[in-house]
Amino acid sequence: MNTELLRSKLKNGETEIGIMLSEIYVPNIVRLLACCGYDYILIDCEHGYFDMSQVANLVAVAEGAKIPVIVRVTQPSRTNITKYLDMGAKGILLSDVHSRADAERLASLCRYAPEGNRGVSTFRAHTGYSGGDVSQIMRDANNRVIVICQIESPQTVENIDEITSIPGVDGVLIGPNDLSQHMGIFGEYTHPRMVQAIQKVAASARKNGKWSGIITANNDLLTMGRNFGMTCFSVGSELNAIYNGAKQSLCYTRELMGKERKA
Repeated sequence: MNTELLRSKLKNGETEIGIMLSEIYVPNIVRLLACCGYDYILIDCEHGYFDMSQVANLVAVAEGAKIPVIVRVTQPSRTNITKYLDMGAKGILLSDVHSRADAERLASLCRYAPEGNRGVSTFRAHTGYSGGDVSQIMRDANNRVIVICQIESPQTVENIDEITSIPGVDGVLIGPNDLSQHMGIFGEYTHPRMVQAIQKVAASARKNGKWSGIITANNDLLTMGRNFGMTCFSVGSELNAIYNGAKQSLCYTRELMGKERKA
């Protein structure tokens, strides 16, 4: 995918499917995932232990492979967000957004004035080290960056309109593990309260002209989210993919060898 199209496709209601990069740092892994056909890669800088140089290398290779990168952060920090965007990340996902203030600060740090307060340094990787009209460069960057809030608490679900009504927020993603944990029903994804929460988030996003989605590889959650109109999904991680693929290959080979011995 052209890395400039992800935001517009999500805005237009097209379904986009990504995968999380959790901890394996090999720059060409993003090329491999791009070849698999994913629409985007979510680099986890919440639980993952990637350093800035590693993320920059992954983003650079992803740019060449034409697959957008979104970085998940834990704080609306000017230091981290500025660096990730300047190195070429196409979006920022803030985990565990609690309040309108959190979301507003995130949106402000991701966009240049007059829409926000992103620090200006344009002769960087995010512009392809190109010069030109700085004002136009800033407008283009504002139109390109994707600002996402992760919904992980029942309190945020209760006040979800405060998040989805913010002009600078593009979409919301539910983190079902932490949400179910904080609801006291960990892992009970089809529990009526969980179903109601997912439906409420999806409806609020739709009402306010935003898209919504969920971070999960669980079939029940994926089906539920899709049925409620969600369009953005981050499905599993490189760790899941390696484990599942290796296990399937091993089981197949053992079965094949067993058949050959019997023959």
